[in-house]
Amino acid sequence: MSPSSTASTRQRTRSCATDLVCHRCDRHYPLTETVFACPDCGKGLDIAYDYELAARHFREIPSSARPQNIWHFEELLPIVDASAQARVGRYSGYTPLIHADRLGAELGLSNLYLKDDSTSRPSLSYKDRVVAMSIARLLELGREEIGCVSTGNVGTAVASLAAKAGVSAYVFYPNRLEAMKARACRALGAEVCQVEGNYDEVNRRCREVAAATGMEFANITLRPFYAEGAKTAAFEIVEQLDWVSPDHIVTAAAGGTLSSRLHKGLGELQLLGLSDTDPTRIHIAQPSGCNPIASAILAEEAEVHPVTPETAAHSLAIGAPGDGYLVIDAVRKRGGTGGFASDPEIFAGIDLLAATEGLLTEPAGGTTVAVLEKLAREGKFAPDDTVVAIITGNGLKTLDDHPAKPWPAKIDCELGAMIAALEGLGRKPSPVAA
Repeated sequence: MSPSSTASTRQRTRSCATDLVCHRCDRHYPLTETVFACPDCGKGLDIAYDYELAARHFREIPSSARPQNIWHFEELLPIVDASAQARVGRYSGYTPLIHADRLGAELGLSNLYLKDDSTSRPSLSYKDRVVAMSIARLLELGREEIGCVSTGNVGTAVASLAAKAGVSAYVFYPNRLEAMKARACRALGAEVCQVEGNYDEVNRRCREVAAATGMEFANITLRPFYAEGAKTAAFEIVEQLDWVSPDHIVTAAAGGTLSSRLHKGLGELQLLGLSDTDPTRIHIAQPSGCNPIASAILAEEAEVHPVTPETAAHSLAIGAPGDGYLVIDAVRKRGGTGGFASDPEIFAGIDLLAATEGLLTEPAGGTTVAVLEKLAREGKFAPDDTVVAIITGNGLKTLDDHPAKPWPAKIDCELGAMIAALEGLGRKPSPVAA
């Protein structure tokens, strides 16, 4: 029985997805096809929707009757098989939107918010959103194994969500990996292969592996579905702000999936009449050692020029981002800009976020904070603008990569020694109450 005939006998979700469409040449394919790139122009495929039907569904079913997870907006997501949807992502998404008053005070912003995807479940990064879509699609296809190429967080998301769905996971990391994330993948039962080469080189080889073995890859062969999961962050931000879209969104960019689909998600909310999102600007942050998208935006170019990554922000080290041209288009249409930060500035951003908001992020989040600070100093935001910065991953997974911060170790368990240690740490002596 073909996948399409099998799907017709299954209970259907409220998805209003209609077909696959090429980003560039507008060629359409049935949603049941397994094609992931346009045969004519080679560009990636997108998902098209019936927005009139989606608007009716949104009017009929109130927010309070919807699940508090990524499937809250299932009309605008591409999974049509209800049984596949039920097996993955039930606890993903709906992360906090935090009013960052102390960080905002440092930056002169009274309405600064953090979309904290470092608390996303199950793997503590925004990648839970996109990988959930890939695995749900895998289940729709009736497949039982999934691969991915990862700089870090995709791997842990695949390992976590595949385990919950009961499918086998294979994670390919480039040579400069974030080792703790690879160890987490193994602890979660995934098989891990570290491959000599940077992310872009390994990605090209994984495409060949997929073709040779028939294995589905979360962020390659399933990419049109994978990418749609990123929109859920935009949906949640606007809803959490009582359907008033922010003036600005700042986020890190690697392959470009998140920033480009934020643009799509905001546009869909506008189409459905749920919020006036057209004025929202999107700004992207990259490390200076791997900034092909930011450089193209600042140079007002339509395409990225690949670079060789050299940065401690390994999860952003994609020198030839597949969706880079989509990010450029999104940022330009929304009147935003790009920025980049050096590795020392990135770690200073991590420290600033920790010191003001008590949140420990990884270098990708530090990049966002560092560029946010630069944009604020440059006057890109009015003091009372509503600004949302997306914190995409948890710093507990990358502590080995942070600069060392030693502490007094093995001091004597004795009052004088402990007080001396406090004074050595900079605490001023104070009189002891009688």
